[in-house]
Amino acid sequence: MKPAAIPANERRLAFLAEWFHTEAGIIRTFLITYYVADKAVEVFDQRNKRTFLRRTKIPELTQRDFFVGSKINVFGRQFDIVDYADDTTRTNLAKYRKKGFVLLKNSMWTKHLGKFLKALIDNKININHGLMVDLTPKMATQFLSGKDKTNVSSSVLMNELLAGPAISLELIGDNVVEIMKACANYKSPDMETSNVKLPPGLEELCECEEIRYGFYYSDSDNDVVMDLQFFFDASHSIIKECQFQNTTLAIIKPHSIKDGLLGHIVSEILANGFRVTAMRMILMARINCEEFYEVYRGVLPEYIPMVAQLASGVCMCMEIASVDSDKQSHKEFRNFCGPMDPEIAKLLRPHTLRAKFGKSKVQNAIHCTDLPDDCNLELQYMFKIVE
Repeated sequence: MKPAAIPANERRLAFLAEWFHTEAGIIRTFLITYYVADKAVEVFDQRNKRTFLRRTKIPELTQRDFFVGSKINVFGRQFDIVDYADDTTRTNLAKYRKKGFVLLKNSMWTKHLGKFLKALIDNKININHGLMVDLTPKMATQFLSGKDKTNVSSSVLMNELLAGPAISLELIGDNVVEIMKACANYKSPDMETSNVKLPPGLEELCECEEIRYGFYYSDSDNDVVMDLQFFFDASHSIIKECQFQNTTLAIIKPHSIKDGLLGHIVSEILANGFRVTAMRMILMARINCEEFYEVYRGVLPEYIPMVAQLASGVCMCMEIASVDSDKQSHKEFRNFCGPMDPEIAKLLRPHTLRAKFGKSKVQNAIHCTDLPDDCNLELQYMFKIVE
């Protein structure tokens, strides 16, 4: 059976995607079609030449979720989008879904992480992947080998990378490599000959010298590929380990990230007496979401939609510690998140995260560990068990 015929005037996006069959140990290829008008998805099994999923509305998935290199969950099955399936999709998206890479230095992100993320997202540069990393001298040397010295002084960057944990980000956006280059060179003589005009939001960001000099960027498509591979596909242990001492888990939920609120929420956290001690962005398989929320099964009527929400896109996992080490991080952060129901939070605690950014009990912006004894268990699960 062939995929259903599509009206000529209906806007759609078509991709080739792969799914890893764990039991069989094989990769299977599918054709995934996304219908923009009704947010519907159709999946066609290339190997068996049959429809795997008929055209079905999946409100959790939006057009922004579909690009080469992204991962999407369709009813619990995780697909890796590996290529465009037709020239129309390639023409429409290739320019607007370019990949970029930046590495935020410790001296910058500890003060300006939320502001940096917010400026990028507000200017249509999406964060597709993020990881807090802790480089050894050997890893830093490996990363810097062969870098263009006009972009960065290796000795200076080496010292900066060893000064504390850095944050690596995979960016997706229109002309993103040139835009990040323009941000880093803002107010330098090189900008006079640049063809890139930064939007006002990014110009305002780059007025701060500490931010301009606070990140490394990949300045070519080839460098982007190499840098992304080094930080996100590497076999070496590069992720910053959790502290597991007087810390708790926070998860910025997929709906908040899709709504462009990642930077806003991170800013609120860092501005209210908390610090981030570990961080990773992941797309969780549905089975992992079910395991993570298992304690709520049969307890909360929202259990199933909670699982669906967590599996609907990438989420940001963070280990959170109170700046004041004498305070109990779990208690302080749980109070800062507010009641589970945003409507109650708005009435009783309007300054909490869920009151400001939540929509419903399911889409309440952020997960925080409920019980103090579960803090390390949840951190272990998100940072060590889930791949």
